[in-house]
Amino acid sequence: MRPLPERLLADLVTIRRPVQTAVAGSKRPVFERQVVAQGVKARFNPAGTNMSRNVLGQTPKRSMRIFVNPPVDLRENDEVVRESDGEVFVVTEVKDFFGGHLEAVLEERK
Repeated sequence: MRPLPERLLADLVTIRRPVQTAVAGSKRPVFERQVVAQGVKARFNPAGTNMSRNVLGQTPKRSMRIFVNPPVDLRENDEVVRESDGEVFVVTEVKDFFGGHLEAVLEERK
């Protein structure tokens, strides 16, 4: 498969990955987000809205699909930040289409 044409990739994103470290002198874990890639061209498409049930009742969570060309190291639980408005999403599923392009399902992070 061929990569997606550059004209279709309209947004720029930053990809951050959670890295677990321990606090000095204890075993308490701390998660930090390290930047994996910055200025990656991508395309966002809305995928729908899921209802999340918790103590506060039902809260809507938007989900999006993102399309990127390789070589981009994108994994589940990575954080994707849209650079145009600073909106943050968490990757829930990644699909690799035979090395042509990556498609990932994202959920809005609140």
